[in-house]
Amino acid sequence: MQDEFLRLQGVLKKTILFVTHDFDEALRLADRIAIMKEGIIEQLDTPANIVLNPATEYVRKFTEEVPREKVLRIESVMDPIDSSEELSDLQVSKDAIIETVAEEVLSQQKLVTVTTDADNNVVGAVHSSKVIHVLFGSRAETENND
Repeated sequence: MQDEFLRLQGVLKKTILFVTHDFDEALRLADRIAIMKEGIIEQLDTPANIVLNPATEYVRKFTEEVPREKVLRIESVMDPIDSSEELSDLQVSKDAIIETVAEEVLSQQKLVTVTTDADNNVVGAVHSSKVIHVLFGSRAETENND
């Protein structure tokens, strides 16, 4: 059914409001998510911002077990190009889910070029250390503070 919703939205070019209690389902389908507690919106944002920057303690607890590599796109971890750093030959799309390119990115010593899908314009760069920090940094910090 999820695939059908995505297909319909692509064909019809219409906004779809989908209500679910399954956060993984919301992450797969949504470009914006509202997390509610007792009928009040705690945070309304993109999936990446909800996972990376929870607005409240409730949202933080709600998202702490989310597998970030399956949710976040490369654009969530890219930085502007620093002309002083050398780039690798690898290029990845800003829209790639981190899980799909992580092995390639993590094997690079140099910055990886981030491009757009449509015309391969360079929009930024990502370093393997940033991917590691975003995926594991806050969990490691939380575990060390416990």
